[in-house]
Amino acid sequence: MAAKKYRVLIERFADQGRCVAHVDGRVVFVRFALPGEEVLICVDEPARTSDRFWTGEVEEVFSASPFRVPPSWPEAGPVAWGGGLGGADLCHVSLEGQIEWKKQVTEAQLAHLGKIEAGCPVERLEFDRENGGLWWRSRIDLVANAQGFASMRRRGSRDLVPIRSMPLCSKELLEKADEAGIWGGGLAPGAPVRLSIGAGGSFSIAAGGKVISGKEKLSESVVLGGRTYRYQVRQDCFWQVHLLAAQTLASQVFSLAKEFSGKRVWDLYSGSGLFTLPLGSLFDEVKSVEQSPSAVAAARKNAGKNPKFDIRKGDVAKAMPSLGSAPDLVVADPSRSGMGREVCRQLGERNVPALIYVSCNPATFARDCAFLGEEGYSLSSLRGFDLYPSTHHVEVVGLFLK
Repeated sequence: MAAKKYRVLIERFADQGRCVAHVDGRVVFVRFALPGEEVLICVDEPARTSDRFWTGEVEEVFSASPFRVPPSWPEAGPVAWGGGLGGADLCHVSLEGQIEWKKQVTEAQLAHLGKIEAGCPVERLEFDRENGGLWWRSRIDLVANAQGFASMRRRGSRDLVPIRSMPLCSKELLEKADEAGIWGGGLAPGAPVRLSIGAGGSFSIAAGGKVISGKEKLSESVVLGGRTYRYQVRQDCFWQVHLLAAQTLASQVFSLAKEFSGKRVWDLYSGSGLFTLPLGSLFDEVKSVEQSPSAVAAARKNAGKNPKFDIRKGDVAKAMPSLGSAPDLVVADPSRSGMGREVCRQLGERNVPALIYVSCNPATFARDCAFLGEEGYSLSSLRGFDLYPSTHHVEVVGLFLK
């Protein structure tokens, strides 16, 4: 059966890098579109008449938005234009358009899910402005195809497409991968491939779970208040993906946290200790909770033997009752699933006076805004950072007070 194609008017931004159109009254979420455009779309199969909504992709643009640019990474653009790889769903949008998209979607999520009418300015780093939104990734994950070539999956399928470069990735990291021969084949079929770069020239090229070039641990650092905080992080352990994300987010959290410096602080979903270490210069006692064993091991190593740090492994909701007296401040940086109702409830029950919430998912952040509101918290300040150019992702940092 031939795929269904329609000429439609794109109405507004939506989440997950899509825009909204209508076909015979049915909502269609369209990839690689922009509001105000008239386009030809191909609807994803299967598209049943009983479905509440459809999804589809642009095939032809009849009237273009001022925000439209040629795809910065053509292989990740529309399938009809020779693309199909994932990882850059806003590669067709100018840098100014990306900021506007992320601002509008974040504010819409806050209004719809969080019941908050709040502005959210989204800021772009000078590094990204200078580089046109390219070369920012410090880590990429690939997989070897059946012929042993480093590959990425084609969007919406299990097909593996060999690649020889990735323009969102750090230029220096791409050079290290080239020197290691990662693009020349010879990898074990199905082997995971991870390229990572840290500070001071540290890097790691791993395939099949083994480091084949560079080192197992990467050096990272942030500078706050004239002091340098140093970290050692395993190449397979979580760290912020943008080359400058750790410095950007740590600076924002540190600036906000200074207003509440005192006896106790909790660092929840603490990872390898990015925020934990700087918080130690502001508070007498720092208790952190992280579920990943490798991240906890890294955080303990990074904190050294300083007795003010109590770094615990566990599920945050389950660990909170054992953390003792309520802190002066909580810092939380959860995964995309957010904190959830139970963690918000416990914060309210403890009468924690202030929360700095770092989120990479405006939808779950907005949902948690509603939960926090039920516990008597109000959103005092909010900033957005576009730490993921050419993708729909955006980082937000909110301060909540009770």
